[in-house]
Amino acid sequence: MERINYGATGSEEIIQNVRFILSTIVGTCVLDIPMGISFGVVDAPIQFAQAAITAEVIEKIERYEPRVSVESVEFSADPLDGRLIPRVKVVIKENGEIWTA
Repeated sequence: MERINYGATGSEEIIQNVRFILSTIVGTCVLDIPMGISFGVVDAPIQFAQAAITAEVIEKIERYEPRVSVESVEFSADPLDGRLIPRVKVVIKENGEIWTA
């Protein structure tokens, strides 16, 4: 994870917030337990896991960073080590900038 820039403003602050949401595990943010993404789909079939992760990513970003809308969630998979890596594309509502996290 990148370092947190506590002085970030504008687009930088928004994208930093999205990255924070995506890199936080549910239950680890003491003051907001539902914050973050869960790992409840570990060992699930890949199509199910992709659908569940996509739904959760959209729901959490819309809830915690309403200044963006999720344009897409795409996945790359590494079959050798069993990892499924989501790439999330968001649009900043204020200025239409597109970012990938």
